[in-house]
Amino acid sequence: MATKGDNVRLEPVARQMFVDGRTLVEIESVLEVSRQTLAVWRDRGDWLSAKAAKDNYEAQLVQVRDQIMERITEAPLQAATYLDSLSKIEAILAKRERNAREAADAMTRQKGEMFLQFIKDLIEYSAKHDPVMTDYIQGNFDDIIQWGRGKYAA
Repeated sequence: MATKGDNVRLEPVARQMFVDGRTLVEIESVLEVSRQTLAVWRDRGDWLSAKAAKDNYEAQLVQVRDQIMERITEAPLQAATYLDSLSKIEAILAKRERNAREAADAMTRQKGEMFLQFIKDLIEYSAKHDPVMTDYIQGNFDDIIQWGRGKYAA
């Protein structure tokens, strides 16, 4: 479960995931933040409006692109008049897709960083309170990191 300090960093990530179409259950599973916390953030941050605006904007772009393609199909000799608009719409859609991919990559990196920070905190704690745990971590450090990479895609 994420801690309070993690929540401050995770809220914008959770918002972006929600706006991109992920459910609260999916976000809870990925970020390990409770659904109750996510619901509070959603309501406080007006995530529903942001998601609706994003969905509506992209749907309008796709609709305009499809209309342009129909016009080009109907009148191929006039295609040149539509190519600039079509190019701009495709560039916007491609940029939005790239941004969504980059946001997903950033979320993956952030999860990996949180895992590594947890391991550092665990080592610090065990050094002060539990020498057996420290020995275990040191003896299995590579396996622990490999496990974390697989689990958190770090």
